[in-house]
Amino acid sequence: MQAHKLISSTIQSIHPDEDGNRALELMNLYRVNHLAIVKNNFYLGVISDKEIMNWNSTDEYIEEHLPNLASPHVIFNQHLFDIIEVLEKNNLSVVPVLDEDQQYQGVITHRKLLYTIANSAAIQSIGGVIVLQMNNNDYSMTEIANIIESNDIKILSSYVISKKDSTKMELTIKLNKTDISSVISDLERYEYDVKASYKEDDPNTDFLERYNQLMRFLNP
Repeated sequence: MQAHKLISSTIQSIHPDEDGNRALELMNLYRVNHLAIVKNNFYLGVISDKEIMNWNSTDEYIEEHLPNLASPHVIFNQHLFDIIEVLEKNNLSVVPVLDEDQQYQGVITHRKLLYTIANSAAIQSIGGVIVLQMNNNDYSMTEIANIIESNDIKILSSYVISKKDSTKMELTIKLNKTDISSVISDLERYEYDVKASYKEDDPNTDFLERYNQLMRFLNP
């Protein structure tokens, strides 16, 4: 799923000549905490309700604060996972989308991403889940995929979590079969650290909830 297919048709940007009150009014209308700032179709940055509330007065104009604002965004053809990464790293409720000429196209909302992920075929398909922990330098999706596919099992989706100030990472993999014991054995034989696993008939609902939360918003 690419960014341009997820753009909201209702949420407007805000002009830098507007003041904080107008921005807060629009955020309340659209039920978001951020707005894209756009002038002549040129993207200038993102303003949040928290930033506005820290101003001396909400009557101040956005333009006065532009130098202090970040400008996170994605390009129109970037993948769903790239969008999630930008949203998560910047703690956004909307992600601005630009075209190949850096022109503003619109925003993708947090809610739209949640809906898209929750309704993806990979999430809804029956199958097992494995979480591997490894050193960043040891990560090889090619090798891991070869081990899994040698057991006549396919990878439906995967996601990597790398923690700050750590050499470790976690790889969560959704598989197309529920019997994943042979895969786990092979991965351990190749000295992979299988931190957790889940299959459909497993009573471990706590892990299922963890996986669902991860994929519905991938927060470790």
